[in-house]
Amino acid sequence: MAKMSYKVPTSLNRSFLDHEITLSKGGWAAKPSPIKQLFFFGGGVLALLWAVTQTFVASSGPVFITLFVIWGLALIVYFGGMTKTKELRAMNVPALLAYAPPRARNVFTRRSSDPSDFYSIVGIDGIEEDGRIHFSDGGEGQVYLVVGSASYLLFDEDRIAILDRVDAFWRKIDTNCEWAFITTKEPQRIYHQVASLEHRNHALEVRDPDLIELQNEQYDILTQHVGGKFTSIHQYLLLKGKSADALRRAHMVLQAEVEGSALMIKEATVLDREETEPMLRVFYQGIDDELHSLKASLG
Repeated sequence: MAKMSYKVPTSLNRSFLDHEITLSKGGWAAKPSPIKQLFFFGGGVLALLWAVTQTFVASSGPVFITLFVIWGLALIVYFGGMTKTKELRAMNVPALLAYAPPRARNVFTRRSSDPSDFYSIVGIDGIEEDGRIHFSDGGEGQVYLVVGSASYLLFDEDRIAILDRVDAFWRKIDTNCEWAFITTKEPQRIYHQVASLEHRNHALEVRDPDLIELQNEQYDILTQHVGGKFTSIHQYLLLKGKSADALRRAHMVLQAEVEGSALMIKEATVLDREETEPMLRVFYQGIDDELHSLKASLG
């Protein structure tokens, strides 16, 4: 039976400092706080008191001391806050400092540039003709175009059946393979429509100017409006196994799920290299550049 509500389970990497305690039954202190947050607040206040009494700040005058204390308390409260992943904001400071230099925020992809920086971001050694992805960490992956069953118009019994099926599915997943669902908003795919239009153009026996103009008008509508301005939601599933055997087992589980029931996944289409590369290109190149590349390849 499906649950009425769900929550993110507690991480297995939880330590003593991650345990939450409640300081009071009412007021602002009624919200549970991790022990590491309380330690951070206590250490920050002690460090602020030390700075005010033992450094040059002590001889700076009451106005400057007051402003320094207000600034210090605001800094402690902000960096002592928790993120959505239950981590202190202060833990993000090293990553922020590494990202601050302008050179760290730019990756050059010229043919004459060192490919190490871009390779560290992508982490892909190559993609085979059938779409098999070889990752730099030794893993192998495959991308599927999937269609699910979720809808706002579902009846209660259908919703419960889907939740039960999904819950049972994730209980039998092997941990040697990652299942990553990728949802993108991309321009509508017009490859088949353009190919049909080109086939009809070559099949014309009478090259009438009006027919040619009508063909060009339809081509412009497809490439500039339907395939350029109108976007739709596409959902992909990336299976990344630690080995080829782990990926094969995950593929068998996915295939059995699609063939056994349409509650979780209605359709799953394996993408080859020509279809996988444009999907990955959206992340590294952007949608606007992808549209320019599509128009160049079509025209």
